[in-house]
Amino acid sequence: MRRFLLIFSGIGLLLYGLAYLPPVRANVIAPFTDGLTQIAGSVIRLCGGQVWVQGNVLAIPGFSVRILDLCNGVEATLLLWTTLLAFPAPWRYRLWGMFLGFLGVQILNLLRIISLAYLGVWKPDWFYWVHWYVWDALILMDVLLIFLLWLRRLPLPTLPDAPAA
Repeated sequence: MRRFLLIFSGIGLLLYGLAYLPPVRANVIAPFTDGLTQIAGSVIRLCGGQVWVQGNVLAIPGFSVRILDLCNGVEATLLLWTTLLAFPAPWRYRLWGMFLGFLGVQILNLLRIISLAYLGVWKPDWFYWVHWYVWDALILMDVLLIFLLWLRRLPLPTLPDAPAA
């Protein structure tokens, strides 16, 4: 357990440290956030809604949201990746877990963004509470659920045959 915690801490510091470097923020995270906003706008349009997207701002009639850091799912994804990379498992499973986990976190995050935009129109008094408490908890539960599902899919290590008694 101590080994896992040390590896987890080291990988977490490395990944979060890299993600918060200004060049990474400007050239990777910001364009990713803008793309996430575009996808959310496309989903709203596909469902028949009116939407305007400008950079990381998503606006529907009556409300607009700006997708900022901590709201783009990057930190949740990095937490999941840190856990998957620190856990002793075959690399093939780690990489699949990272890929599918990224998709899982981002799909839920898209639902979060869209639902919060509409909640801002329908129940603006609830917006901040749902944004800061309900959805944060749901995203972290998503990370935990993805990790637990990943654990269930891991192959069991093969042990050498025990000598007959």
